[in-house]
Amino acid sequence: MTGKYKTSSWIKFIVFSLAGIYVFFINFYVPEYQIHVGPWEWGLVAGQSNVLVSHFTNLVKAALFTGNFHAMPFIVWLIGVYSIVDLFLLRPDKFWHTTKVAAVFAVFKVIGFLLLCFSVLYLYLGWNPFFVDWFFHPVASLGDKSICQFIMNNILITICISIPAASLFLPLLVDYGLVDFVGVLVRPIMRPVFKLPGRAAVIMVSAFLGNFSVGHIAVNDQYKTGRMTEREAVVIGTSFSTVSVGFLLVLANNTGLNERGYWNLYFWTAFLITLLVSLIGVRIYPLRNIADDFYPGAEPRPELPIRERLLQVAGEEALHAAENQESLGKRIIYIMGETIGVLGTVASGTAFFATAGVLLYTYTPFIRWIGCIFYPFMRLSIPASEALTACTGAAVSFIEVTLPALLVTVGEWSLRTRYMMAVVPVTSIIFLASFVPCLMATDIPVKFKDMVIIWLERMVLSVVITGIFALLLFP
Repeated sequence: MTGKYKTSSWIKFIVFSLAGIYVFFINFYVPEYQIHVGPWEWGLVAGQSNVLVSHFTNLVKAALFTGNFHAMPFIVWLIGVYSIVDLFLLRPDKFWHTTKVAAVFAVFKVIGFLLLCFSVLYLYLGWNPFFVDWFFHPVASLGDKSICQFIMNNILITICISIPAASLFLPLLVDYGLVDFVGVLVRPIMRPVFKLPGRAAVIMVSAFLGNFSVGHIAVNDQYKTGRMTEREAVVIGTSFSTVSVGFLLVLANNTGLNERGYWNLYFWTAFLITLLVSLIGVRIYPLRNIADDFYPGAEPRPELPIRERLLQVAGEEALHAAENQESLGKRIIYIMGETIGVLGTVASGTAFFATAGVLLYTYTPFIRWIGCIFYPFMRLSIPASEALTACTGAAVSFIEVTLPALLVTVGEWSLRTRYMMAVVPVTSIIFLASFVPCLMATDIPVKFKDMVIIWLERMVLSVVITGIFALLLFP
């Protein structure tokens, strides 16, 4: 194997793969810091142990938002401008002439962009038209933040930094042999257990540690290049690309699990429950019924079964990938180009869905009615006095992943309920605020109807399985 490949291919495989592992998987501690560049005062960044991509996200956020240079809301608005240009000029057929659902989502994006415009006018000029006063009034369920403040500060700015940050380093992880190497090694497990190619394992873990957008962008690239089928891409996009460690940390803090010393227990059980729910989900409708078709026009490059010389074949596939890949610079430019299209949809789509969700939750009983679906399952582990609140949290997680934790931030709640409100938003995976727009912005042919069904199935399974863990961990 050594003589078959160039030395440069070995170097690219080893160096880039190690760099990718370091960026996405290795936690290291950075002490508290604050940077001053002349009159430019960056925000204070608290000391924390995290992966490099998350530290980089914190650095950018401190430079462009939490200090005295508040550029991020304007940058979010510019991303929204791009989404409108994309909608009407760059790819109008994709949004207006494919399906009725896509056209409806396009309308939602236009409304979301208008909300972004109102947000920027208010934040920078202090002006807002009278008919959107409700958008800027404090809301008790959001910790007395306005809807505008909550969506911009807690959701949009975070994802508009974290998605490009993760994409910037993504080629190191997926393009130079690491995915192929690990994929061969875990192929005997991934195919029978999850009905997925082995290379899905790296994407799954990187999404969990980085961001769901990492999974969406990575699997979109794998699908478009013929390495994965439509079914495999939809399964990974909807069942394994869950929220990042950063979101888990927010949920752990807001539910009080972190301050009680349960972080490691929470993190690893949430990961395990996600896998257990997915193990069942891939075997039921609608995921099992999706065709194993390749992307139109792509040369199919499916994984082949391997029964011997596993390590040698893994090395050969990794080196072949490294040798035949474009330069790192070209891959970064390509991935960032793909990311811009995704990000534009996420910015405007999130502005609409998060706003609509908060309004529904705050001013109507609709979310609580949906939550009643989960009551029989929630009562298996949660006391009756807390079950209705927990059910509401389960339902509202379909709108935005951090909202359920807000229900148990104040007041006396059992550890089981706190644990449930921290875990089920993660393990159910799908939510409207940014996940759905991000996935629908890719070329993965996922149907909105299927996403709703998958979320409902995953939530029921999550409530039951997480409830069992809650009973065992907090008797």
